Amino acid sequence: MNTWNPLRYLGFWDVPLVFLTRHNGRTFLFDCPFDEHLEDYAESYRVYSMPDLADEELPKDWTTLRQRATRFLGEIPVARVRFDPTKRQHIDSSVLDELIGATKIS
Repeated sequence: MNTWNPLRYLGFWDVPLVFLTRHNGRTFLFDCPFDEHLEDYAESYRVYSMPDLADEELPKDWTTLRQRATRFLGEIPVARVRFDPTKRQHIDSSVLDELIGATKIS
């Protein structure tokens, strides 16, 4: 059974470029930065564990949000992240379950 977690994003190019989601009471940041060398967006999300942030604590430019991270968890290919049909509302949490299990975070 799939569990769908809501997301909040800023920036969109085929998929959300930077988004936050909550899973099992924790906040996670997915960041797909622009790669100047490739002149395109990265093929993987860099995933971070985040502190809980109030809306007023979120920067206007979410590309700096990773500086607030408490831990870098790893990378997930964009193609492995399953979104709802709109690609703007939810992600399938199984990708986070796999990453959490692989990094053994509690």
